[in-house]
Amino acid sequence: MTSLRKNNFKLSKNKVQKILVPLDGSKFSIRALNYAINLAKFTHSKIIGIFVIPSDASTAPIDVLFDPLSAINPVGYEAKMTKLGHKILEQAENRCIQNKTPFTKIMSSGNPSIVIVKYAERQRNNIGLIIMGSRGRGHAGEILLGSVSYNVIHKSKKPIMIIK
Repeated sequence: MTSLRKNNFKLSKNKVQKILVPLDGSKFSIRALNYAINLAKFTHSKIIGIFVIPSDASTAPIDVLFDPLSAINPVGYEAKMTKLGHKILEQAENRCIQNKTPFTKIMSSGNPSIVIVKYAERQRNNIGLIIMGSRGRGHAGEILLGSVSYNVIHKSKKPIMIIK
C-alpha cells in the first residue's frame, strides 16, 4: 500500500472563466442557474445561458406536445419554442443582472444534448464547467435522470455539475 504524500494533492491552477447553463424553464434548470450565479460570484466567472429548440418534436417538452397548434403546424411549433426560449433567457438574464453576474444568451436548434456538448467543447467558447438540472421539461418517462442530462454527462469531456 502506498502512502499518501502532500505533493500528490496540489490544486489545479485552472480557473473556471465561463459556466454553461442549459435552460428550459424547468424548476431544475432554474436551480442550476441559481447555483451557477453563486459559483460565478465566488469565482468571478461569466454565465452562458443556452436554450436549444429541439429539432425533433419527440424531444420537446410534454406540455408543448399537447398543444394542438404545434402538432399540426411545425412552423407554429418552432415559433412557439423560439418565443419560449427568448422568455426563458430574458428571465435568466434579469436574475443575473439582479445578482451583478455577467450573462450571455445563446439560442440554437437541434438535438439539445448534442448542441450543448458541441458548444461546451468548442475551444473558442472557453467553457470551464457545465451546470445543469437533473431533469427538464421533457417526457414523464425520464424518471431518474433526464435524457439530455444523461447524454451530456456521457458525451462531454468538460466537468459537469448536476442539480436536483
